[in-house]
Amino acid sequence: MKSYYSAQRFSDAYEHARNVANFDQRYFQTENGPFEGTVRQVDLGGLHIFTERTNRQLVHRGQVMPGSIVLAWTSSASVAPGSWREETRVPLVGLSRGGSEWILHRPSDTELDGITMSAVEFDRLIDALGVTTTRNENRHIQFMRGGTAFSVLRSGIREMSWHAERFSCADARATIRKQLVDAIFCALGEAEARHRTDVTHLTYNDMVKRCHDLILGNPEFPLTVLDLCTELRVCRSTLQTSFLKVTGQSPLSYLRRMRLCGVRRLLRSTSTVQMTIGDAASRWGFVHLGRFATDYRELFGELPSRTLRPGAEN
Repeated sequence: MKSYYSAQRFSDAYEHARNVANFDQRYFQTENGPFEGTVRQVDLGGLHIFTERTNRQLVHRGQVMPGSIVLAWTSSASVAPGSWREETRVPLVGLSRGGSEWILHRPSDTELDGITMSAVEFDRLIDALGVTTTRNENRHIQFMRGGTAFSVLRSGIREMSWHAERFSCADARATIRKQLVDAIFCALGEAEARHRTDVTHLTYNDMVKRCHDLILGNPEFPLTVLDLCTELRVCRSTLQTSFLKVTGQSPLSYLRRMRLCGVRRLLRSTSTVQMTIGDAASRWGFVHLGRFATDYRELFGELPSRTLRPGAEN
């Protein structure tokens, strides 16, 4: 029998990201300590509801599958993704269409709620409402202070686990789906698009994203801060400011943690026969294995030799 509701726990950020349905995404852990994540998901026939919580600071990069849209928002973090230490008092909802990649910088202890659905259905309903500002590929939607529709939607998402035993009944699923779709578009009808754009912050975000691309494109040849400054044609202080504003970390710390995440993904996806720890480390430019092992344990809370690999039990 098909399962319409699932609740999972993860001890690895990469595995967590892979198990959220309808996304092609990767999580890069940037805060020290063992990772813990939970994901609750509901499938309502083309309407997918998810709630996920992560305990560590992450870089969240990916896209929703082609032909789909996603509406997502944080519900229990003191800062908004992509806005390091920037207070968020009114819900900020991200809207993205399939094939359009995003990169978010999520604080620790963040809970993220979201909905994916067919872009065809979304556009048909949004046009019927006369709301045209959401046609852009990626944008933020700012909900009005005191608005009630979004509160109703959030409550509906929170109550999904209460209805788990009802999802085996087709009529119950159809009723719950109809109620949620109504709540989604009531909330969008109440929303107002953000008119003010912080150009400086967008520039900082773009700079960090370009650096992220460069890091992933040159795994065996670790880039230095000077390399990044030269490639982007910016001074060291500008690069430093960009990383501190967006990620809360220095460029050097961010570079190293992205490479450690790369090694961890290699270890998690290959057996000890296919690849040694030393080979995985060298592929991401780590030469001094003692220092590498120390940094790996500091970030992930375990030595690389204790990381669970295919075909082995730790």
